[in-house]
Amino acid sequence: MFVAARVLVTVRKDTSFNLDAVIGRWDSSHDLATNGDGFLLWGLIDHVVDEYFDAVQTLDEEIEELEDLLFEARPRDKDVQRRSFALRKSLVTLRRVILPMREVVNTLLRRDRSVVSEQMAPYYQDGYDHVLRATEWTDSLRDLVTTIVETNLTLQGNRLNVITNKMTSWAAIIALPA
Repeated sequence: MFVAARVLVTVRKDTSFNLDAVIGRWDSSHDLATNGDGFLLWGLIDHVVDEYFDAVQTLDEEIEELEDLLFEARPRDKDVQRRSFALRKSLVTLRRVILPMREVVNTLLRRDRSVVSEQMAPYYQDGYDHVLRATEWTDSLRDLVTTIVETNLTLQGNRLNVITNKMTSWAAIIALPA
């Protein structure tokens, strides 16, 4: 994004980012529109941060499914492992996307008073708080995936111990008559 007096230019790699929702938000907030480019920038940032929350929510739901899969009657260890690592990779990628936004909004709030007017400052602060929440949520989900991997390994070890104990018992029973 490039912001100047009465100008906001966005550059996108692909067309999958839908600006219709952002334009709808701009059109529905007539009272804030008097803040010019600061309002336009806030609307765009707010939409992007909302998309972060949608992505984190989706990953959270996938982790819940993975937790259910972990304790199924018939263990599917390879599936749990594969999905755990895929989720962890997705969370790391998402965190790499979210973290720079924190600095962007913080810089706008603290240093760039030409874009952020007094009337828009609470909106930017709210956006900053949302970015922090998305970052923390992502970190907690990453920790949860790590716990799932550790739990899966513990369950595998427990199953191996049970099998080993059964085999040892049967070997002792078979070896006794000899």
